[in-house]
Amino acid sequence: MNDVRLPAAAPARVQAIRRWLRVFGLAALLLVLAAGGMHMHVVGSAKVHTFAAAEVPAADCILVPGARIHPDGRPFHLLVDRLDAALQLWRAGKAPCLLLSGRGGGGLATDEVGAMRRWLEARGVPASAIRDDGLGLRTLDSMRRCRDEFGMGSAIVVSNPFHVARAVFLGRQCGLATFGVEAPYLREYSSSTMLKNRGREVLARVWAWLDVFAFGAAAPFER
Repeated sequence: MNDVRLPAAAPARVQAIRRWLRVFGLAALLLVLAAGGMHMHVVGSAKVHTFAAAEVPAADCILVPGARIHPDGRPFHLLVDRLDAALQLWRAGKAPCLLLSGRGGGGLATDEVGAMRRWLEARGVPASAIRDDGLGLRTLDSMRRCRDEFGMGSAIVVSNPFHVARAVFLGRQCGLATFGVEAPYLREYSSSTMLKNRGREVLARVWAWLDVFAFGAAAPFER
């Protein structure tokens, strides 16, 4: 049987491909390590400012970030968890008002702020103790607007455990004295729901770090 011989250029081409694969693999590893460092920086810097509900310092407001709502305007369970924890803090006198920050307007199906206000008012919170921020479309927006538009010097941010670290990190980077409280889960969520939220939050923390340190997005609004 005759030997099959590769063209003379083939070995050089294979070596070049292997070399590029090594470079790509090293670059991918460095990116993963960098992203992991950003993620851990966000979590670590927020940990010291995250408290149990009974131990959190008093603040100018209790900030509740918006989340998904039903088409009929009722909050989904994860948002109810946030609202219930915020309500208990307000009743305990931790802050004089609740700042509801999320998407506002557009009807029942999209008005997160309206859904939160109705839920709180139905449980005895007076309208005078509620501030509406219908332009808190991102967590960073919520924290910057709390500082710049509502004039708050300090805030207790109440959210689900997977979200609190990023909110505290962003608030602190904005110059807002931010304290975090993790809202207890009031029901058992599916593994897929928790995995999706936690996985998405890892990417969101990396983006939050880049927003602050690469893009300078935590700076005050231009007037």
